[in-house]
Amino acid sequence: MNLVGEKFQRTAPAFIMGVTLLASLIWLPLNWALVVGALWCLVGVVRFRMPPFLRNACLTMASLLLSTVAVELGFRILVPSAPNVGVVKIETPADWYPQDPAVGFKLRPNVTVAAAARYGDELLYKVAYQIDAQGGRVVPGSVGRGPTWMFIGDSYMFSEGVEDEDTLPSMFARGMQPAAHVVNLGVPGYGPTNYVRAMELGLYDKYVVGKVEAVFVWATTSLLWRVTGDASWLGSSPRYDFGRDGGLHWSGTFDHYRWTHPWNGVAYHARSNIALIDRAMQAGLERERTGLYVALMARLAALVKQRYGAPLIVLSNGPEKEPANQVDLQYLPAFDGLRSLGIPVVSVRKQLQPFADWSSYFIPHDGHPTPKLNALVAEMLVETLDLPPGKSAPGARR
Repeated sequence: MNLVGEKFQRTAPAFIMGVTLLASLIWLPLNWALVVGALWCLVGVVRFRMPPFLRNACLTMASLLLSTVAVELGFRILVPSAPNVGVVKIETPADWYPQDPAVGFKLRPNVTVAAAARYGDELLYKVAYQIDAQGGRVVPGSVGRGPTWMFIGDSYMFSEGVEDEDTLPSMFARGMQPAAHVVNLGVPGYGPTNYVRAMELGLYDKYVVGKVEAVFVWATTSLLWRVTGDASWLGSSPRYDFGRDGGLHWSGTFDHYRWTHPWNGVAYHARSNIALIDRAMQAGLERERTGLYVALMARLAALVKQRYGAPLIVLSNGPEKEPANQVDLQYLPAFDGLRSLGIPVVSVRKQLQPFADWSSYFIPHDGHPTPKLNALVAEMLVETLDLPPGKSAPGARR
């Protein structure tokens, strides 16, 4: 019994520390889990009787864990935060975009969403989103007869943070003479893989009245992360890659692919949680994202032409070749690739210079367009397209 008790006394500290570290990794953010692990190693050295080799191992492990935390904090300080970090959003009902087996998630039909956002004590917005019977956002100014002007995309196109009448599609609809059928099919959180898959499956067809004149979509730098599923909400979303023939192919969902390709899953979780690894992988990821993004937009343009005989018109808030003080020039290859496709690209970025005056165009601390930006873009489109009744869009100026 004494031998058993002595053996248990020697192994118990290591067992306790191992279980505690494992629980911390599961339930706590990574940096806090590493701190807990380091503290347990130090506690083990001070409080428990350990052989010399185990004491040295614990001290080494504590140093390694604390050093990793320091490096992580350094990288997080150096890397710019997303524009909406610290923003608290309250949306009622909370389940207004349920899961969908085809595209990951979509808007719930026939619901009015009360949405508010705060940054500390500052109220950023308090608005209502009305979702119609077909699952698109209500567009004041739209009529029930054709032609159809289709706006697809993410929260930029949905116009998160503004009232229904202040969205880009609504402002465009109210500027049209004669009136036309304008639909807002933006879904907050969508990436190019979501709306390419929706277009492939014909999920937008039910919104069409008469002839489709054009399909509009935003191009922003935040969409590049989404083509590789690097956002926590995109696990059930469609995934695309290049097959052996070099063509773009749908390959199920991001979650399914990561389970069936463990190395891809490990790499995703590592870069999502460890800034050092994320930084090391950035160069390769940027090349992958650039190729995928350009291919997805080319696929979308081809689908729009094939299904509707209409042009895809891209609204770009991505970097241009000049001026040199743009903060996101590292994404220039993707947007140069987009412009090389030969599809109409309207550069909103050029209209927003100088960059110091952007504050009135984007919701503070949130990053979504304000009614002022939506009005500017709607006016640009109405003037640029210059459509006589019954004629198709000739293509936007670049």
